[in-house]
Amino acid sequence: MGHTIQRPATFLAAACLLLAGCGGSSGDSDSAAPALPGTAFVATTDYSTGGYATIDLDTLAAQTFQGSGIVESDNAVTTYGGKIYVINRYGFDNITVLDPSDLTTPQTQFSTGNGTNPHAMAFVSETKAYVSLYGADSLLIVNPTTGDELGRVDLSGFADADGIPEASAMAMVNGKLFVAVQRLDRDSWFAPTDASYLVVIDAVTDEIVDTDPSTPDTTDPIVLTGTNPQFLRYDEALGKIVVSETGSYGAQDGGLETVDPSTYEAEGFFVTEEGLGGDVGAFAGVDGSKVYVVVTDSSWANDVAVVEKIDGSWQKQGTLGLSGAFIPSLALDGRGRLLVPDRDTTNPGVRVYDTTTDQEVEGSPVDVGLPPNAIAVF
Repeated sequence: MGHTIQRPATFLAAACLLLAGCGGSSGDSDSAAPALPGTAFVATTDYSTGGYATIDLDTLAAQTFQGSGIVESDNAVTTYGGKIYVINRYGFDNITVLDPSDLTTPQTQFSTGNGTNPHAMAFVSETKAYVSLYGADSLLIVNPTTGDELGRVDLSGFADADGIPEASAMAMVNGKLFVAVQRLDRDSWFAPTDASYLVVIDAVTDEIVDTDPSTPDTTDPIVLTGTNPQFLRYDEALGKIVVSETGSYGAQDGGLETVDPSTYEAEGFFVTEEGLGGDVGAFAGVDGSKVYVVVTDSSWANDVAVVEKIDGSWQKQGTLGLSGAFIPSLALDGRGRLLVPDRDTTNPGVRVYDTTTDQEVEGSPVDVGLPPNAIAVF
């Protein structure tokens, strides 16, 4: 299996689109997944057009679809309540709702507003969800089934000097919504500013939670250890929210951090970019003792580092040895395998790894048409 390193210019073009469109993916389900999910929905893109495919997780057989009008060139995907939600981001500003029984006809598609650049969704119920808007200073509340707007949460008080807070990835934990606020400087190529936050919102009242009761006259966010949070997920095994914080690209000033959702404490990096040898991106955790994390090295090549908790400390055990091409997201398939969208310029596809052995399984990579971008399992 040959490995072709993607050229820096190609990666930089992709990175520029991602900076304009997002910081992370909404690839994992916000609802309780079945014990043994059966299908992976893969949103694909060549950064000019979008497409999508399904992968039968029993056979790894794929079926591809044309994406125009359903999945656009800058996309993310998530699932909830048996439905698939495609988030069409920069320049498209809409969300497409699909039922798995008919993936060619949207149940509905609704706009989030011109120029809002929807980034992620987090669900309270089948009739209430939050949408982070990367290009606006508020959080949208919608009925995800109909697309009707239910309200807004004002995030303008958390913005940096350019007036836009860059709300991105989100996680729902015990009735509280945790929203990553990147606070990047749009006038300086989206460079990180002094601090990035997690803003906490009560999902019943839609009010912002003050995470520091010692200052009762203010509404304080959680101040992260690093800047530029890209992905966050609640890890049930750890009982913590895990956040990947990239900081400035190439500076190795970030890492993976845990945040206690009960005390609102940012607990510091448990894995650093310096220890991993590059910028962190997407990640996936297994049983509270293993983390797969995308790492971009100084030549812009991507790989997936394997990090394990050994005698109480997290240690890098190696990498999966991928092509070097851009890896925008990671997903677990619910049956002990890691799904990696490898955008290799000569052989793109979804690579599948056994999370016990870290070996690529038979039938991998799976050809899904256009290069894969985001994955949701249902």
